[in-house]
Amino acid sequence: MSRVLLVGKGAPDRGGIPTFLETLIDSSLAEEHEVRFLNVAHSSTPQATRPTMANVGRTLRDAVAVWRAARGRDIVHIHSALAATVTVMRASLLAVAARARGCAVVIHAHGGNIQDWLTTSRRRTLLRLAMTPAHRVIAVWTAGRAALSAVLPAEQVGLIENGVPVDLYDSARSVPTHEPPRLLYVGLLTPRKGVLDLLAASRMLRQRGVVHELWLLGGTPDEGPAAEAEVRAQLDGNVRLLGTRPPEEMPAAFAAADVFCLPSWWEAMPLSVLEAMAAGLPVVASDVGDVGRAVAHGMTGYVIPPRAPERLASALEPLLTDPELRRRMGAAGRARVEESFSAAGTVRAVSDLYRELRARAS
Repeated sequence: MSRVLLVGKGAPDRGGIPTFLETLIDSSLAEEHEVRFLNVAHSSTPQATRPTMANVGRTLRDAVAVWRAARGRDIVHIHSALAATVTVMRASLLAVAARARGCAVVIHAHGGNIQDWLTTSRRRTLLRLAMTPAHRVIAVWTAGRAALSAVLPAEQVGLIENGVPVDLYDSARSVPTHEPPRLLYVGLLTPRKGVLDLLAASRMLRQRGVVHELWLLGGTPDEGPAAEAEVRAQLDGNVRLLGTRPPEEMPAAFAAADVFCLPSWWEAMPLSVLEAMAAGLPVVASDVGDVGRAVAHGMTGYVIPPRAPERLASALEPLLTDPELRRRMGAAGRARVEESFSAAGTVRAVSDLYRELRARAS
């Protein structure tokens, strides 16, 4: 049994990393390893990608917290977007603090734009140096692993695919369809998530006579309130803002919808897509990251190019007008998640990684 320190943003933050960490903490992992969680979420205005004095100060405080909490631990498992210079340097400093305690270090990369950030030799050199303290760097999607492997030693890089606790969404599958049908988006309120594209597609559909409700569930993005304000400025009376929800309320949020949409400009392996499929919803999402590996085009939903509102509207229209198509694709999506993207598989892979690192140390 390894003594593990998980490091990352938890509640009240929402998003992929907090959701992933909650899945690990609530899983059988705690039965196989001694797991402790260090929550580095903060309550100040988000500005994660900017080298502000507030960010520098917070990173230094978090590094000290990691150094203290890592005492007596075997492994420190750091979760980060790992894209943009500030985020890379922050993850590196936390890893240095963990290594100072003699721990094995895992940096888990969740950000879907790593390959777009690694476009210059300077950035590739920076990443190579910054990841030196890490024994393993784990991606959650195949393009991310390929991008990291092109810069880091092959033996340092691994892939552990995201998964969701499928059984938590069982109740959502028995909920009847709604009239008019409800189109749900779950994610941060920012243009980079394609929310403005979704708003444009929704307007096109209403102009075609496709009656529907558009629900947006999410809050302020990491880049700050200006991005959220840009989204809010485009809202009209046909959009319902749901705010954020704690994890225990998410199955009910998916159950209240009929179609799920995530038109992001970039992603890794978005948990919201997997959650929607587990809840039996058909999914329309942009072809970024590993979305195309999760959503089987024409079977469990539709995969469309990013930044293409017209294509998005055309993909949504048949699902919003055909309840039987929604039911059939939703059922196929649920089966696909059960087979390939369950949390049980993710937890097994993480546990195996811990055992591997512990064996090396021995």
